[in-house]
Amino acid sequence: MNRPTLIFLLVHLPFLGLAQAQDKEELPSPPPPVNVLQGGWDNNVANSQASQWKDANTNAPPNALMQLNWLRSEQNAMISNNNGVLNRSDRAQLDRIADDIKTTAPGSFEQHLADYFVEFPKAAAFSELETAYRMAPERTELLAPMLSKAMLDGNAAELKKWSAEMESRGGVVPSLKAAATDLLLSIPADGILFTNGDMDTQPAVIRQVQQQEKPGVLIVDRRLLAERLYRARIWSEAGAKGAVPADGPGFAKALLSATERPIYFALSLDRSWLEAFPGQLHAVGAAFRVGTASPSDATLLAEHWASMKKPMDAGPLSRNYLLPGAILLNQYRRSGDETRASQLEHELRSMAAATGATQDLYKLGILQH
Repeated sequence: MNRPTLIFLLVHLPFLGLAQAQDKEELPSPPPPVNVLQGGWDNNVANSQASQWKDANTNAPPNALMQLNWLRSEQNAMISNNNGVLNRSDRAQLDRIADDIKTTAPGSFEQHLADYFVEFPKAAAFSELETAYRMAPERTELLAPMLSKAMLDGNAAELKKWSAEMESRGGVVPSLKAAATDLLLSIPADGILFTNGDMDTQPAVIRQVQQQEKPGVLIVDRRLLAERLYRARIWSEAGAKGAVPADGPGFAKALLSATERPIYFALSLDRSWLEAFPGQLHAVGAAFRVGTASPSDATLLAEHWASMKKPMDAGPLSRNYLLPGAILLNQYRRSGDETRASQLEHELRSMAAATGATQDLYKLGILQH
């Protein structure tokens, strides 16, 4: 199996653990919603929490905080069920809950924060966030959004402040910190790294700012590219020449030929982005190097694989490790290095078992009976 085919098949593996039907369980006081940075990627848990908060709101007088928790829990479940994507019906449901909050408590903290969640990543979302922050700056629900705003603004002082707050109060699970370290390990000191969402972006920013891991890497949250000023700033910081392009994969395509800095994609990047670069994605660890193939790619992949932590309790990010592992295994087999191939196949079997991907790897011929 050649490398382009292998990459295509693996990035199209379905995310496991799709939600199963849940019986409604009425709780008088459901637990606070657990977001993806706190480990809220389990479909069953996410859907159970959403169901509990829906029931709580159905069986109680209108309450803005309860409605906000319902909105957050529904959003967590939708993201978990749909591989990080909110479809049109999802957004319509979140809009309805946000409208309920407007009716219950117009002008409240909950109303403005709900509007942030439903409008993100539009500029209007961050205006709502600023209003919510002025009203209740101590609320922990603001931590991750405020870090995103600091990234949007390119404000070093705010990045330091909110990454520190996330480190101390954000509840980021250790497995995501380990995955972020692996991601930054895979990028050279002057690289540009495109990330996909909170799970890969925020832990990487926290590690970079708070632990000084690869401080020279330019981390780009692809969602924020929807904002014109953010695109312009990234374009400038990348040392790119020419007109600033529109957002989406086209931005990275234009950047590839407009800057001398190397460009990398997190393995978790949205599928539409990966499909826009056929033959140009080269796994070098926990990231793709974007561009023409290089003889050093195979060496870097082997070196980074040996150094990475590869946490198996990082939700969907754990499954992403199977891609570079499979490519490296293919390299060992082609070169006739049976010892390393056998060792790596044993490791991949353990990783596949931990992530529920064993049968998929058998079907793809990566694991052999």
